Amino acid sequence: MKIKEAKAITGGLSSPSKMPGKAYNLSAFKCQTGSVLHKNPNSVCSGCYARKGRYGFPMVQAALQKRLDSLDNPQWVEAMVTLIKKQSPDYFRWHDSGDIQSLAHLLQIEAVANATPDTMHWLPTKEYGYVTQYLRLATNPPWNLIIRVSAPNVDQYPPLLRPGTVQSMVVSDSYIGDVHGDMGKFGYKCPAPTQGNKCGDCRACWDPKIETVIYHKH
Repeated sequence: MKIKEAKAITGGLSSPSKMPGKAYNLSAFKCQTGSVLHKNPNSVCSGCYARKGRYGFPMVQAALQKRLDSLDNPQWVEAMVTLIKKQSPDYFRWHDSGDIQSLAHLLQIEAVANATPDTMHWLPTKEYGYVTQYLRLATNPPWNLIIRVSAPNVDQYPPLLRPGTVQSMVVSDSYIGDVHGDMGKFGYKCPAPTQGNKCGDCRACWDPKIETVIYHKH
């Protein structure tokens, strides 16, 4: 498949400035768990960046809706594989906005990961139900698909869905004081706030050996 055709099917990839590679986004307004958490002032989703600023522009929302609609296209997996191999062959992030929509969606992502074995995939999610269903079904999950479930509330430790799964959490200014150095008491502290809000050389989010990544609330 050609790049032009793959972009037409999927809506194309996004380019988060802090990341070492490309990403794929959906509308945060279509997050299932996130839309519920958004109403809770203590949740990570209450001040969601993907519900503010340019994300609210009709043109942006239309593009995100196109990506959501594309999930039903039978060529979606092939198109995503084409784009990732050509545009982000080393590291890829799923959903710099938005989240998993169904078990079928997660199985599509699994298929993409299986077809791009040279690419490390990071999938942050709050859709514990779909991940739990997937883990029951997946007898041999792709080694390069790092599903990192995130805690719903600020300063809350994330759920461990089963041994060997990985997580992330968001902490406040008062909480971050209890986390010292790169490897804190509760996990690995994201270094982005100290290096221009960029990943730099850090690849902790894509590392299956790091059980918990800690992000500073901003």
